[in-house]
Amino acid sequence: MAEVHYLTADGLEKLKQELEQLKGPARQALSERLRFAIQQGDLSENADYIAAKEEQGFLEGRIIELEQILQNAAIIDESRKTDGVITIGARIT
Repeated sequence: MAEVHYLTADGLEKLKQELEQLKGPARQALSERLRFAIQQGDLSENADYIAAKEEQGFLEGRIIELEQILQNAAIIDESRKTDGVITIGARIT
């Protein structure tokens, strides 16, 4: 069974924006870096290529993580506030 991730509406929107950024501009920029590094020649001793491949692994891992979080997200209803009762989403001061 998948772990439920409790998010506010704002938190959900921030994660969606991050995922969109990673899948679009960030992935495209990394692709260009990889292409440039490959054109430099010998990949076994190419530090730019090795660094770009490592970054690609982190990027793809974060994309998978965000997709799983969004798939199993439960939105916290902040309008259901009860005085004196601590529930998920309650703010304690």
